[in-house]
Amino acid sequence: MQVGVMVTSYNHGDWHRMLAGDYSTPPLVPDLAVHEETMKLGAMVEPLGFDAIWCAEHYGSPYSMQGNPLQWLAYWAGRTERIDMGTAVIVAPWWQPVKLAHEIAMLDLLLGGRKLHLGIGRGISAHEYDGFAVDREQSRQRFSEMIQILRKSEQDRFEFNGKHYKVPPTTVRPSARHRGSLFDSLKGAFNTPASMQVAADLGLGQMFVTAASLDVMAKGVSKFNAIRHRNGLAPNQPTVMMYLHCSRDPAELARARVHAAEQGWAARNHYAIWNAPSFEGVPGYEDYAKVFRQGRELGENENILSEDSSLIGTPEEILAKIARVQQTISHEYLIVHPQHGAKPGAEARASLELFAREVLPAVHAMATPIHPHSLGSEASLREEATMGGAVG
Repeated sequence: MQVGVMVTSYNHGDWHRMLAGDYSTPPLVPDLAVHEETMKLGAMVEPLGFDAIWCAEHYGSPYSMQGNPLQWLAYWAGRTERIDMGTAVIVAPWWQPVKLAHEIAMLDLLLGGRKLHLGIGRGISAHEYDGFAVDREQSRQRFSEMIQILRKSEQDRFEFNGKHYKVPPTTVRPSARHRGSLFDSLKGAFNTPASMQVAADLGLGQMFVTAASLDVMAKGVSKFNAIRHRNGLAPNQPTVMMYLHCSRDPAELARARVHAAEQGWAARNHYAIWNAPSFEGVPGYEDYAKVFRQGRELGENENILSEDSSLIGTPEEILAKIARVQQTISHEYLIVHPQHGAKPGAEARASLELFAREVLPAVHAMATPIHPHSLGSEASLREEATMGGAVG
C-alpha cells in the first residue's frame, strides 16, 4: 500500500476571533508562523520514505490555508526528487476550465515523470463560492462539465459547448508529459448519495476522508461500485485520508484525541457556521442541511468525527487499524493527516517520524486486494447509503 502525507496549514486559534467577527486585532498567531511549521512538515515527507505530498484547496478562513493546490505542489515538486504529488481536492467550480487544464499539464511536466494523483470535488462553503462569484446552486452541473472539459483537453485540439462553460477550439500547450492518460485515474470526493451517483456516472474513482463508521463507509464503497458495474466499468478502490497521531505516551494520545475533535469543530465552522448562510433550501445541498443541522451547537472539544476516522494510537494499534480498514473498505491508497486542529507542530512531526519508523514499512508491504463485499451488488443500490467523506 502506498502512503501519502497531507501537508496543509490550520490557524486553529484564530477561530474564536473569526466567529466573533472581531477584525480589530490581528490573529494571536500570525499565519506566517503557521505556514513555517507546515513547511517543516512538508520537508520531512520524502526523507522519511513516504510516497507523496497531498494538499487541499480552501480560501478565506483559518481552515486549511493553502489556496491554489497546484501552486503549492509545484513548489514541492521542485524541492523533491522521488515522491509523487496529490490533490485532495481541486474544487472544480472555482476554476476556469482551460486555465485549470493548462496548470495541471504544467505540474505534470514539472514532476519529471512522477505521478500526479488528481482528486477533484465540487466544494461546499458558501463564503468560498461567494468569493469567486460562482452560484453554489450550479456546483454539481459545473463539476460535471469540468470533468468533460479536462478529458477533452488531452486532445490536440478541443472545444466544448455546455450550459456553464463555452470553450472555442483551443489546445493545451505545452502538452502534459502524460497526455492521453493524465485523467485516467481521476478520483472524485463526495459526501452525499447524489454526488456519489454523479461521480460514478462520470467514471471517476472515489476519494474520501474517513468520517463515518467503517460499516457505513463499506456500504458506500459497495454502492459506488454497483453503479460503476451498471455502467460497464470495473470496480474502483478508494483513496482515503485519516487523521494521524502515533505515540506511546498515553497523555499525548489523549491530547491527540482533543486535536481530532478540534479538527471536526473547525470543519463545521468553515463549512456551515462562519460567514455562511444555512444549507436549508439550497438545491444540491439538501443532505448537508441534514448533517450540519445536527451539529451547529457542538463545542470545540466535542468530537463530531467517528472513532473510525482517525489513526490515533501506538504503532501496533495503528497498524492493526489500517489492516482492519483495508479489510472493510478495500482501499488501495492511504493519506495520513498529521497536523490538524491546534496540535503543536513539534508533536505532529514527532508522530510522523514514529509512524515512518515503526509503521510505514509494514504498511508498504501490506496487500491491497478488493474484497468481495466491495464489488457492489444490486442490493447495495437499493439501500440508502450515507457516505463518509471529506467536508473539505
